[in-house]
This record gives sequence, structure tokens and C-alpha cells, in this order.
Amino acid sequence: MFKLLKYIVLAITLASGTAVAQQSKWVGKDNAKVFVYEEDALFEYNFVTGYKSVLSRSLWQVVDSFATLSPIDALQRCGRPVVFTIEDSILITFSGSGLVYGLRSGELPKRIDNTYFGGYNFDAFRFIYKDEIVSFGGHGFWMRNNNVLYFDTDLHEWEPLSSFVGLPSDYAEFFSAQSKAGEYIIANFPDPDLAPEVQNHEVYEFNMNRRSVSSLGVFSFDLDKAVANYNFIGSVGRYFLMDINTELIVGDVVANKLYKVRDIYAGTAAFNGYEGVLISGEDIVLIYSASTMSNPNMRIEVLSVEELLARCEELDKPVYVGRATYLFSTYTAAFLSVLLGIMLLAGFLIRYNLAQPGIEKQFAQSLSESQQRVLRYLLLLPIRERATIMDIDKILDTGDKSWENQRKIRSKCILGINQRAESMLGYLELIQRVPNPDDMRERTYQIALEHRTNAATLLRHL
Repeated sequence: MFKLLKYIVLAITLASGTAVAQQSKWVGKDNAKVFVYEEDALFEYNFVTGYKSVLSRSLWQVVDSFATLSPIDALQRCGRPVVFTIEDSILITFSGSGLVYGLRSGELPKRIDNTYFGGYNFDAFRFIYKDEIVSFGGHGFWMRNNNVLYFDTDLHEWEPLSSFVGLPSDYAEFFSAQSKAGEYIIANFPDPDLAPEVQNHEVYEFNMNRRSVSSLGVFSFDLDKAVANYNFIGSVGRYFLMDINTELIVGDVVANKLYKVRDIYAGTAAFNGYEGVLISGEDIVLIYSASTMSNPNMRIEVLSVEELLARCEELDKPVYVGRATYLFSTYTAAFLSVLLGIMLLAGFLIRYNLAQPGIEKQFAQSLSESQQRVLRYLLLLPIRERATIMDIDKILDTGDKSWENQRKIRSKCILGINQRAESMLGYLELIQRVPNPDDMRERTYQIALEHRTNAATLLRHL
């Protein structure tokens, strides 16, 4: 048995070594079911029941069986399939597990791994690189990861790859395609549970040759306001296929262009056993279900990528846009509001600064000579010092007046300054009277602390 498994691995990996640039990838819609189109026939491999079926007049007829896991293990470990077509061989892996099956033309699937249950690699990005299956990222029940693993064909186990630069903290596949040998353009699906506020799909260049990952920007459909329903179908070389809001979209990651397939409004997602899109080798297989109960036939179209593109119209948007473009487009209204606010504030400040000296001059000229002397004295006092009653009386030259007249003159002088400061400058109680805590009959005077800085400019007019 070991020699047989080894032969399958070597046969498949040798095939991959001769056609790395021609490999295709298809992601199944339903768990445990793999669909293969060959020799003008559509086959289903059910990895729960172990049955191989062929589609005949809209009905699946069992034609053979193959060894698989126990029913309980199969339900737990056979998630959505990720299927690679390489020459005449097929590699089958399943989301959420380390299972690997090999399938050659005209044969039945054979398991070629010794792993048990992964559980951490749902929606991982999987690809073929130099005769090896590589897996990046994925998620389990509680968290997502950025692990990079490869399938060791000698040990039949998944082993870690290290020394990567720029890996994002976590990754779940949104779409992927191969830009050139060893280099891939991939997009991350945001985590709705861990980060519900993040809506954009980050796009990266995953470079196996340099062991590096670099950010390219954001998926351009994220600029649309309408919530879109995305379903990744697979890729052929530089082209990937997605179902977006029941429209079949083709992306060219090298030219950074998006296309929409014309006149197709049903069966635009991955094939589900009744209708949809299937990637088989370098061909795109479009499968339409019967439109009526009296018509049991299904229509199948097999197109090359070039033929499919001939049926497309180019969309006025790229696959991805730079982060600056995304932020500007997404937050244009917010940017304009902030910019308008800044402009209004700047205009107000300019106008205020131009008008304020004239108002301050008018205020100073409206004061009597004695009021100007008192205000100047108080403005020049150090911040921690206050003027006493005797200081104010000396400035007002009221030494020959009675105590009652001195009090009235002081009060009238300070009240007049405060009233004009409030009406002309908006300063409420510019000069404060501060009682002596030891003798309530004693008063001291100071410029209110909240006005001291702004009022200092009055000195140039006094």
C-alpha cells in the first residue's frame, strides 16, 4: 500500500513539475462533493458515501465506489474541496483538514496523506509550488492564523515553512490567482466576528520565490456602497472567477482588470450538482439546469479562457486599488467636511486676527485716562501678584478724598472697564475683585486668569 501511495504522489507531482504555469484551481460550493469534467462527461465524487456518479439527463447515476473515511470522520474532515488540475492528474484537498487525494484520468481517488484532523485551515489559500502543495492561513473555530505549510510527499504530512517576511497577522482566502511562476495575487476575507468594523478585502502579493508578502491595496468592489455577495470559484493561471451579486466576474491579476460575462444571470456560482461554473484544466465549464420539468436535459458549455473573455465586457474598475485611493474614495464626504471645517475655521481666525487689533484700539480709546492707567498697571502685574486698594487709589490720585469717595471712584473706574470689555471684546469680568480671606473688608484686584493671555495685546494701545 505504501508503494502504491508513493507512486500516486510521484505521478501527480511529476505532472505538476512540467506544467506549473498551466495549473488550475477550483473551489467546490458544497462539502465533500468533487465534480470533474472529462471525456465530455460530468462526474461526481462523493467523499462521504464513497460513490462515483455520472450525470445523465439531469440525474446522477452511481457507476463505481472508492475507499473513503468512516461516515463520521468524513463529515468532520471533508469540508469544501479545493481541486487542482495538473495535466491529466487531479489533486483534491479539503477545507478544515489535511486530507489529500490523488486522481488520474480514468481512475478512482486514492488517499495519499497520513494526517488526521487539521481544524485550523478552513478557507486557507492553497496552491502548487515546485511539485508541492502549499497552504497559507485559514481559521478554526476560535481564531485565524498565518501559518505557511507544505505537504511533504515523503512523510505524507503537512510541515511548516518559515522565514517569510511581511505576513499579515491572519488570512482567509477571498480570491487568488497566479501572476507568474511562484508569485500569486491573493485577497483576504475580513473577519466579521473578530473585526466587524473592517469591511475591505486586503490584496497582497504572495511571493514564494522571495518568501515575502507585500500589500497591494484593496479590492475595488469595496468602493461600492451596496453590500455585495461574493463567491470565489477558482482560477486558471492569471485569471480568477467570482460570483458577485449573481454576476460572473473574471479578474486578470496581471493587467489588474475586471470583466463581467454578458448574458449569464443564473448558475454564476461554483457548480453545485445542478448548475454553476466548473474549472476543468484550462477550460471553463458552464452548466445550466433544465428550465422545465418536461425537459430533463442540462446544457453544458466548455470554453477556453480566451473564449470566455470574448463574451465579457470590461468593467470600469481594476481588481484592486491602492490604499490611498481607497481611503480617499471611501471617506470623500468626511474629508470634504473636515476640509470645509478647517477652511471656515481658518477664515474665522484670519478675520478675527485682522479685526481684533482695531477693536482693541477702540476699546482703549473709549477708556478715560485714569481707567487706562489702572488697566495698564494690572496687565503688567506678575501673574501671582494682585493690586491692593492703596495701589488703585494711588493710580487714581484720590489721596485727598474721603474714604467713601475713594471707594466710589474705584468702583466706578473698574465697573466702567469691565462693562466696556464685555460689550466690545466679549471679556466677562476682565478685572476681578478678590476678597481677603482674613479680612472681608479688604479687596485685591487682578486680571481674570482666563483673559490674561488674550488681554495682554491691549498693552500696545495703552
